[in-house]
Amino acid sequence: MEMAELGAANYAKEIAPASDQISQRKAYSRFGETKVKRWEHEKSNLLHIKRAGNSSRSKKLYSLAELLAIEKAEKYIPVLLKA
Repeated sequence: MEMAELGAANYAKEIAPASDQISQRKAYSRFGETKVKRWEHEKSNLLHIKRAGNSSRSKKLYSLAELLAIEKAEKYIPVLLKA
């Protein structure tokens, strides 16, 4: 079921890119603030953050598909490496 959610998010990203964007607050709520901050620093090449405006104080927007992909990778890679 988890991988189906990731597939659906990637499909939604291709069809309607704007609907894939979630705010920083929603990302923190869904995935945990600590995880999102860590991913932002450690996985900066995988997580592309956009701003809603030109100001440095503008709302940060994250791709839901990218966040889900990073979350699933962290969960399943250790399991796959054990096998």
